[in-house]
Amino acid sequence: MEKLNEQQPVKSRPTIPAIPSVERRMFMRQLGLTAASVTALMTACTREVTDVNPVTGRASARMGASVLPDGTIDLGSGDIGIANLAYSLEQLETAFYATALERATGLSAQDRKVLEELHDHELVHREFFKGILTNNAIPMLEFNFSNINFNDRYGVFDAAQQFENLGVAAYNGAGPLLEDVEMLKLAGKIVSVEARHATLTLNMLRPKTYFSLGHELIDVLGRDWFRTPVEAAMKAQPFIKQKLSVANLPTY
Repeated sequence: MEKLNEQQPVKSRPTIPAIPSVERRMFMRQLGLTAASVTALMTACTREVTDVNPVTGRASARMGASVLPDGTIDLGSGDIGIANLAYSLEQLETAFYATALERATGLSAQDRKVLEELHDHELVHREFFKGILTNNAIPMLEFNFSNINFNDRYGVFDAAQQFENLGVAAYNGAGPLLEDVEMLKLAGKIVSVEARHATLTLNMLRPKTYFSLGHELIDVLGRDWFRTPVEAAMKAQPFIKQKLSVANLPTY
């Protein structure tokens, strides 16, 4: 998997503990406070967002995601499209951690504990997006992790770090494109958790080296690293068996 960037070597840093389960319960409670309003937004978007058929020139209401005749999955447009992109990434991460727990060898008890915690967090994120998108959601995806060596501990946590880095970059890139403030608040909460995941997975790779998110995941102007929704979808595509269409995703 391509790295987000290849910059300065890391220096010595302290150990970062696994994320406690209580955070998962608190996060679910916080998300529940905005679930009703965000679900209402998804319903409103279904009525308001329209596409123009390039052949007939007629405008038609979008229903969120759609499966095209060739099996391609259109993520949708506007905030629905961004939510479906997030849903696809959360599906990807959840499936990766589940596969790692099932197939990975040579893991310590602490390794497995960390992977279990990460899996459970991503499962919360996945189910939340499924719940708020309702009928606008993409279907459950199938994944291909054949290029990840689950017999190598380093390979497992390296892949985990790259998936988490992609998640952080995707939420950062989607933020300025969100139209609804409640969706923006939601993205801000989730990206903060994804950033902690990225920190933790790097700690599992290099526990005796220094890690600073500001050193590795910012651009030359000091801004958080990000990927546009289209870029994020394309980075995830090699691991997704179904083809995703990004034709209607918001762009800068």
